[in-house]
Amino acid sequence: MLIRRRTLLAAAGASTVASSLAAPAIAQSKQIQLAGASYDMREAILGEFAKRTGITPRPFVNPSTQVRIDRLRTAPIDCVLTDAPFAAYANSEKLVTPIDTSRLTNWSKMHPLLKDGRATPTAPLGFGANPGRMMYVDEARTKVSFVPMFFQMDSIGYNASKIPAENNVLSWGELFNPKWRGKVAMFGIDWLGMLNAAMGMRALGLFDPADISNLTDKEVDTVVAFLKEKKKEGHFRAMWKSYGELVNLMASEEVWIADAWWPVIVEVSGKGIPVHYAVAKEGYRAWCNGYAISATSKNTDACYEWLNYWMEGYPGARQAEIGYFSTVLGTYEKYLDPKLVKEVYGGVGRDGGSLEDRAQRVFVWNTRPKNLEYYTEKWNEFLAA
Repeated sequence: MLIRRRTLLAAAGASTVASSLAAPAIAQSKQIQLAGASYDMREAILGEFAKRTGITPRPFVNPSTQVRIDRLRTAPIDCVLTDAPFAAYANSEKLVTPIDTSRLTNWSKMHPLLKDGRATPTAPLGFGANPGRMMYVDEARTKVSFVPMFFQMDSIGYNASKIPAENNVLSWGELFNPKWRGKVAMFGIDWLGMLNAAMGMRALGLFDPADISNLTDKEVDTVVAFLKEKKKEGHFRAMWKSYGELVNLMASEEVWIADAWWPVIVEVSGKGIPVHYAVAKEGYRAWCNGYAISATSKNTDACYEWLNYWMEGYPGARQAEIGYFSTVLGTYEKYLDPKLVKEVYGGVGRDGGSLEDRAQRVFVWNTRPKNLEYYTEKWNEFLAA
């Protein structure tokens, strides 16, 4: 499978995309102002939308969801890329307007993991910012704060020549196995690093919070004290913050195990390093991104065209090429090589198996904790220790 995420992230800056779409050859009278990230504001996706609709996308690109949401306060944005917790926050601040699902052509094809909160009636209901529980803004579940468009489940990357894993299964607790001291990397962003650490501690039986996605201040203190002790022991090789950084650490074999992103493992394995993406014994940490409509947009019809375009299949297929799943079933296949469909969705030759298998193993969703400021304060204290 071809994954070009590093090239993508380096090349998809706001000025490049905006300038290419502003070229006189495709200038249009109608426009839509978008706020997104480098992995969705891509020329292939934006250009196809302009060709199909006659509407010129004008993208603002920033990797921070907080920055994109805050931009709704100061700039004429029509649609913004967000996730469930930030969509809920934006809705509470009256920055976005409810989206009528009856205007979404393929809403009925939304994957049940996103639409209902679980992949099957017997699958676990993931903790935290579960879109199937958070995105609805009315009791009838006919209006949503945002529409999920692509998603993934994160796990543990490991070097199979150094770390044994029966049937490719590893516990989150393996991140803290003293056998791997000095060869461990963890994601260095406060709330997400804290969540991964909490899952590892829970797997080891060190504590069992009521809601692992929203730790109390006292529980945050417990996690940070544990991390400080592990740091003092020399357990961590690095706290990684960027995709390329982790690729380099694992490719050089300075790091044997990490809370990794799946495309990192694809790239490192492509260099001949025997790394794999584990089936998380306790379950995956899932995330999704999608679009909300700004409360101040004067361009609502164009916003629904943007949403329906994403749900039609073409953007979902392009996202599959960089390792993400489309939230809408049965629409992306016509735009993808059948071999890639079998690999990405069917799990053929892919660690972790099919989407169907992975979707039933979600333990928790990426979540913006209520006491984020305290998370950040204590995380910085850990980094400085």
